[in-house]
Amino acid sequence: ATAALALATLIAGTALASIEPSARADTSALSSATVSVDFAAERGRLPRPEQYNNFGNVTAWPEQRADDVAFLNKQGLRGDIYRIWLSSPNAPDEDDIFHQCDLATRSCDFSELDAYLTQASTVSDSVLVNLNPMDFIEGKRPIKDLKPLLALMLHELKQEHPKVDYVEVFNEPDWNYHGVQRRQGRPADQTTLQPGGLYRFYKPFYEAVNEVNKNLRRSDRIQVGGPALMYMDSKWLKPFLDAYAADRDPRKRLDFLSYHAYLKWDDNYQTPTLYNQDLRVVASERTTIRTWLKERRIRTDTPALITETGIYPGPAFDDPDPANDYIRQAAGLATYSYLYADQPDTHMFNWCVRHRVEERKDQLVTRTPNGPLTDTFTPYGNMLLMQSRMKDTRVAASTHGARQDDNGLYAMASKDRTGASLMVWNWQHSHTISHQATIDMSRLPANLRHGPVRRRTYRIDQMTSNYFANPATANLQLVEQKTIHPGKIHTQRIDLAPNAIYLILLEPTR
Repeated sequence: ATAALALATLIAGTALASIEPSARADTSALSSATVSVDFAAERGRLPRPEQYNNFGNVTAWPEQRADDVAFLNKQGLRGDIYRIWLSSPNAPDEDDIFHQCDLATRSCDFSELDAYLTQASTVSDSVLVNLNPMDFIEGKRPIKDLKPLLALMLHELKQEHPKVDYVEVFNEPDWNYHGVQRRQGRPADQTTLQPGGLYRFYKPFYEAVNEVNKNLRRSDRIQVGGPALMYMDSKWLKPFLDAYAADRDPRKRLDFLSYHAYLKWDDNYQTPTLYNQDLRVVASERTTIRTWLKERRIRTDTPALITETGIYPGPAFDDPDPANDYIRQAAGLATYSYLYADQPDTHMFNWCVRHRVEERKDQLVTRTPNGPLTDTFTPYGNMLLMQSRMKDTRVAASTHGARQDDNGLYAMASKDRTGASLMVWNWQHSHTISHQATIDMSRLPANLRHGPVRRRTYRIDQMTSNYFANPATANLQLVEQKTIHPGKIHTQRIDLAPNAIYLILLEPTR
């Protein structure tokens, strides 16, 4: 709670400062741009970021979760991996899995978490559980008990909930056990954790996972990784990798690295730099990680899971009234997915279905005078729905005359035997530039060239597919549907207001 309060106080002020008119306002007129799509230039399978998602912790709107799972499945948003919290600092002790197993009796009681685990298993092919050994880090329990406790816990957990396939160790330990204390004036060598101290708590996790996996079929075995840093910070990740490289245990394992993508800090944790000032900061992460892995002779294809992403860290905002920020969140997360799409062995996770306290992160409408709504997307949720309706094979798409720094037009296109798809959006954050875009689609798939073809256009913007402008049209809105005969080339024109997002689907009618 102390860490959250410190972050809230600091980042809220930073967000306000970041939108002073002299720094952010832009009143340029409508700008012309071109989007070029070549459907014959294949780029492999389309990344599916909408299939990597988070539930808030077990206390975050639990009465809504069963309905949410049914709705997400019905809408086609079933996940590949959903991340959940089994030892969250924001949950009471009775909801902390470390308090639900007893080494003396060799027994566990997961009754407080069963519904949560079952619901996550119902909406996803695999479940990633985040585990924080908080009592052990804080010295309340002896570290010698960590491995046997984990082995018992994970054995019972896998038996009762077989879709638990991933264990993520820690959650922002660099902030919770170091950064917040540095902000409060404590010297770096007197904080609860230093960068070189993480691995001693990680090692019991992989040892316990190995013990559990001995009795599982290869296809059912658990993967383990971490350390879920607040950001991809070399001061913390390099020592962690050094310790892993130096570990002489032949059964050591680091199945994935994980970290978050919101912001970065100066060395003394006094000044944050929010990524929303230029999201391109994440574009070279995989190249950097690959270098660090290669230097330590660790497998360079070790996956990276960015298990939380967002343009609003903690309680940050652009406008105190969140109405404008909802659409910014949607366009910002679409841009994150674009920037991670070209980074191999990298998966970004969306954050999250319903947040415990921060409404700008909600994918489903949660904070109304009458409480959470059932079956109602925010603009962010509608953006994920757009992504789910894209086709399977990515093709070349580029924008021209529409980018300044990271702001401007982005495009992702794809095709398969059912047709073709294109997402276009105008990420502006708090800038105000609108674009009139000419979309040139060339070398259309053969099944679309001779028509007739049904063209459907969906839109999210400040007034459309946006509960906060019009509750009656909250969910994804079809703004145009017509039959066309495109031939090998098809052209369409659209106007994109700041942070507007379009999905265009071309599908044969017969």
